[in-house]
Amino acid sequence: MRCGADALAARARDELSAAGLRPMQLRVDHASPLTSQEQAVAERAAEGWSDARIGEATGLEEREVARLLSDVYRKVGTDRAGLAKRLITPTVGLPRRPAPDPG
Repeated sequence: MRCGADALAARARDELSAAGLRPMQLRVDHASPLTSQEQAVAERAAEGWSDARIGEATGLEEREVARLLSDVYRKVGTDRAGLAKRLITPTVGLPRRPAPDPG
């Protein structure tokens, strides 16, 4: 781990394993945050948009959308199905849109 918490991470893995859980392996490339284009494509994909629809909205070819999403999945350490969940996690470079004011 980059933050020097190897012992803590190992203990957490052991505790999760003892509880019968399998810890998820996160592979987030902190050195390569998402570009603004990757961010925009990722947000739409997380909302369930197809590559074709994302391409129409952004002016990109469908093949370019697929390439950008592939880069996003690699950087964030997930796939399309897990992307929406990752958008909620602020540590992966995908800030969540502000929640509407309930008042």
